Amino acid sequence: MEQQTTGININLILHKISSRMSLFGKILILLGIIYLIGGLVTIKDNYGNIFEGLLQIILGYLTVRVSILFKKVSEKGILTLEDLTKSFEGIIRLYTFQIYFYGFIFFLALFTLISLAWTNL
Repeated sequence: MEQQTTGININLILHKISSRMSLFGKILILLGIIYLIGGLVTIKDNYGNIFEGLLQIILGYLTVRVSILFKKVSEKGILTLEDLTKSFEGIIRLYTFQIYFYGFIFFLALFTLISLAWTNL
């Protein structure tokens, strides 16, 4: 009896995670579209908005994809460790992509600042 109640609670938690991740991903996609439109309108002034818009759309899409994994797991009656592992591996891949991407942007900005400081010496 306790095992079945715990399973239902876990399914509810996974469903909440799925719905929140899906909402967040859709918000990122919407923001990305707004940034992209703004960047295309002011294309002569700034390419950054186009880049930011594409990044937000990609991250939103990946977040929605991971939320689908959690939704599939939450709809199963009996959860297995393999189901949970696949869902959590999806989150790990999403955050690994973000770490590498934002790390690349950080080092690119750092290199730009150092080169600007070097040329102004």
